[in-house]
Amino acid sequence: MAKFDITKLFGIDVNFAFFNVIELIDALGVKSEILNSKRVSGLIKQHGIKHHIVTIAIRQVVLGELKPILNGKFLPFDPYFQDGELHTSDRERLYETEEKLLLICWSLALGKSIKSLKRLKSDFNTREWRSMYAAGKSLYQLFRQMLNDTTREYVLDYKQGNVDSDGRVTRDERDGLEASDRTDGAAVIPRVPRSVSVAATPFSKELQTSINLMSQGVKLVTQEIERLQQGQPLRLEELLEYCRKLIASHQRNPYALLVLRHVRSGTDYLAEHTVSCAVLACHLAKVLELGERYIEFITLGALVFDFGRFKIPTPMQNKQGKLTEAEFALMRKHIHLGENLLKQSPAVPKVVYQMLWDHHERIDGAGYPNGKQDDEISVYGKIGAIVDAYDSMTSAQAFKAPITPAGALRKMQKESGLAFDKELFRLFSFSLGPVPVGSCVELSNGRLAFVLTLNKSLRPALVRQVYSLSTKTFIAAADLPLGQSQDVSIVQVVLPSDYDLSFVDHIG
Repeated sequence: MAKFDITKLFGIDVNFAFFNVIELIDALGVKSEILNSKRVSGLIKQHGIKHHIVTIAIRQVVLGELKPILNGKFLPFDPYFQDGELHTSDRERLYETEEKLLLICWSLALGKSIKSLKRLKSDFNTREWRSMYAAGKSLYQLFRQMLNDTTREYVLDYKQGNVDSDGRVTRDERDGLEASDRTDGAAVIPRVPRSVSVAATPFSKELQTSINLMSQGVKLVTQEIERLQQGQPLRLEELLEYCRKLIASHQRNPYALLVLRHVRSGTDYLAEHTVSCAVLACHLAKVLELGERYIEFITLGALVFDFGRFKIPTPMQNKQGKLTEAEFALMRKHIHLGENLLKQSPAVPKVVYQMLWDHHERIDGAGYPNGKQDDEISVYGKIGAIVDAYDSMTSAQAFKAPITPAGALRKMQKESGLAFDKELFRLFSFSLGPVPVGSCVELSNGRLAFVLTLNKSLRPALVRQVYSLSTKTFIAAADLPLGQSQDVSIVQVVLPSDYDLSFVDHIG
């Protein structure tokens, strides 16, 4: 490629909202040269231009071609430079183009959009990069190392033949736990069954067992947090044994376990939230028909991925209204705080770390802590993001009222493909049904009831009547099977708080 002409970047808007390597090399004015280079054109001929290995190769080749200018001298950092202003002098124009080049290289190295990178690092500036030449350091090596770190595992999978024709990693749990060491989201998602497993144990019989699991879980989580804060390691086997109890309960009757989420005192939201996330993650992992070990590790990951939040001051977690920028920055640190807590314990499965690292990442790259996009996010982190959001939306917290389960699913649907993996969310939403367990519904007989179980079509099958709309009074709890009579049907889903109702008062 001919010597790169940096002046081509003057006046070009590079604040791209989405990462697109073709758009980036087009902005650099080197699209034709890069796509026709021997290495890239060969891979395109073999796999097609959309294959992920082609994208990686393009990023590598571009940085290689820019090596001379990256290792050259840049203008000193200007703290008064404002992007978007009219720059007329030759120096100002050169500085502007250098800024754009550095931003594009940063985007190429990390595989994230410039817009999302700036959002994640609000205090970003190029001071350190511009000083590297004088310090005898290689700016090219810095960007190339970033690129290597973010693509190493995928390239290794590609070389070992573990990538299919669509660019997806083909290893799954049948290959052993090595698949859990992946950090991208390209893991194969197993097929989904048509409906939730048929209950093997009657709901009423399993219910008390599942209710007891909430109090056991809250007690266990509280004990483990106390141990971690004292510098002691997690009792990993005790946590796994608890997760196995959740899984066994789900196997016996999934609806009894899903009811557990609604048996909450409200006095210890965070501990109850961790247990509830574990229940939902167990449910989704079962829906995905994953192997036994993976179900255990995913359930464990959901149980512990918010442990770092216990290190955040309680007044801030319960603050009414919007957090300040500094408060939100501290809240985001719960990922790193949680990682530090887990590191005190040996043999924590990689799946657990991946759920911790990635459960606040978003498909569109606007999440945190690293602004990962789509396939950069582990499939386990994508599961964590879904269950964490759903439980948060449907649970009462000090600073916000809950929304209905159906309302939460509708809200999340709008973010499907942006915040949440589209296919995983589709399966999750389908498995819960249009009126999920725990929903409060108005019946055609003038009573309010809570949904306890679903039928094979994932429609409400058994409801517990607790309130009379005509007399505006509570009534003795009475279970009513739906569908067996044409006399009673669901009129609408309602918010139980509008009638001073709480599921926990009418269960057990």
